[in-house]
Amino acid sequence: MHKIHILFGLAVVLFTQTVFAEDMSADSKPCAMIAKACLKAGYVRKDTQDKKFWLDCMKPIILGKTVADVNIDPAIVKACRVDKINQHRKELKELQNT
Repeated sequence: MHKIHILFGLAVVLFTQTVFAEDMSADSKPCAMIAKACLKAGYVRKDTQDKKFWLDCMKPIILGKTVADVNIDPAIVKACRVDKINQHRKELKELQNT
């Protein structure tokens, strides 16, 4: 019985991680707004589809390029880029400290 509780708990933890990972495609509110705009334009998160979410939509927008059918405020794009840069700096610092 104890093993069943442990397995159930482990399954719950693993399931909730995947749910939150799919929901949080972006790390910040501005990036989430861009992600929603990409999804609304038909870009999907699965690589098997024609329109690839990250390569064809998110990345070009964050780099300041235009993407067909995606309209987003330049201030939101800039805020997302700043958030991404800060996130990468933090990760780099953590890597250097290990």
